[in-house]
Amino acid sequence: MMGRMFGNGYYGDWNTMPEGMRQMMQQYYGSLRPFGALFGLMEFITWVLVIALLVSLIRYFWLKVDEK
Repeated sequence: MMGRMFGNGYYGDWNTMPEGMRQMMQQYYGSLRPFGALFGLMEFITWVLVIALLVSLIRYFWLKVDEK
């Protein structure tokens, strides 16, 4: 999780992860492994919602400027 947050992108690859982080995060990653597909789906849905929000805000302000 920390590697992904800082842009390293280990994605559960224990071989590229530093030894200290591997020991610290082993239980965390192991217990969340069954939910990996769900996390990917949730990330995709979040990005779709963020893009929809941006499009709707742009459209709202565009129409508001056109009224004046």
